[in-house]
Amino acid sequence: MRLSRLTFQAAGAVVAAALLAAACGSNAPQEAAPAATPEARTGVQVSDADAKAAGIETAPARMVERTEPLQASGVVTFDERRTARLGSLVEGVVDELRVQPGDQVTRGAVVAMLHSHVIHDAWADYFKAQAERRRADTELAYARTAESRAAQLVADKALSPQELERSRADVNAATQAVAAALAEITRGEQELEHYGIKARPDANPRDEGEVPVVAPFAGTVIERLSTEGAPVTPGTPLVVISDLSRVWVSAEIDETLVGRVVTGRDVSISVPAYPGVSFAGRLTTVGDVVNPTTRRVTLRIEADNADRRLKPQMYVTAMLGASTPRRVLVVPSRAVQAMEGETVVFVRTGADQYTRRSVTAGPEIDGEVEIVSGLKEGDVVATAGAFLLKSQLLKPATEEP
Repeated sequence: MRLSRLTFQAAGAVVAAALLAAACGSNAPQEAAPAATPEARTGVQVSDADAKAAGIETAPARMVERTEPLQASGVVTFDERRTARLGSLVEGVVDELRVQPGDQVTRGAVVAMLHSHVIHDAWADYFKAQAERRRADTELAYARTAESRAAQLVADKALSPQELERSRADVNAATQAVAAALAEITRGEQELEHYGIKARPDANPRDEGEVPVVAPFAGTVIERLSTEGAPVTPGTPLVVISDLSRVWVSAEIDETLVGRVVTGRDVSISVPAYPGVSFAGRLTTVGDVVNPTTRRVTLRIEADNADRRLKPQMYVTAMLGASTPRRVLVVPSRAVQAMEGETVVFVRTGADQYTRRSVTAGPEIDGEVEIVSGLKEGDVVATAGAFLLKSQLLKPATEEP
């Protein structure tokens, strides 16, 4: 039904201004006057009968408690606690590189072999320590025999006590020499073990003269960073291995929302590659620094990935678990209109009066829009029929109702 009896609040002001200009026209100089600019109209008058006939309904703005999820965009990354960037421990040459990107390796698997003179020196030190121990053991045995003989001669009064004390001093010196030799053997064993080689007295250095590079855990070879025959120094990157059964998601959220996220909450992850599929994750870390360029804070989400469907560098959308509850003012989404570049609602300010009100709107959830500013609790707004009020307000002031 047409709103035939709708009139506008500003119409009276426009007519009064026109009558005033006409009354003053007879005494005014004969020159063209600038056209008057009509006042902006902010209200619509409509009776209850017309409102009912036009289907206009109202509802009060009300406070509710919301724990809505927050959305963050991010990218899948490696779990750094399950990622190993293997490098050379020695100066030498890559003798063999046994893996390619995409290969699956087990814990302890040899992925590369390095040839280095350092290993030959380590073996030499180890065998030298073994020989020194044997010599020290022999000297200790001799010193103990001499001590025992000297003690017997002293008892038989055939040797002075000073000679017995000298023999005992020789035993102590030999014992210390054995301890020093054992310490050198331990040092040699630890040095070889540092290079991944098990030291044994019967080992042949020619058969164990290379440094093995082993996988510290089972995983996937991500990168091969060297080639056979390439010279290396300590720290030269060789291979990257990662256990992809668990991944991280690095996401960002606006700094204004940081107070609403809570670590430990569940996260639902979606990726374009699998429409309609969600992956479970958990928010573990909220960054302590705001990016000065984007004004955003980094979040870290951990997710199980046993089936390997989440690939590093995939773009994801993360729906964070319900945020900290907060009280917000809401109105039905039908009450909110876009008008002349603004977001507005029509507030019932009198028995037959609806006034346009600019508002700042927040997110919409379940058919209700959060009103950040512009309204207070209890304000009655037009819901059904709000578009008709907007249309009537936009008609030219001279148009007949």
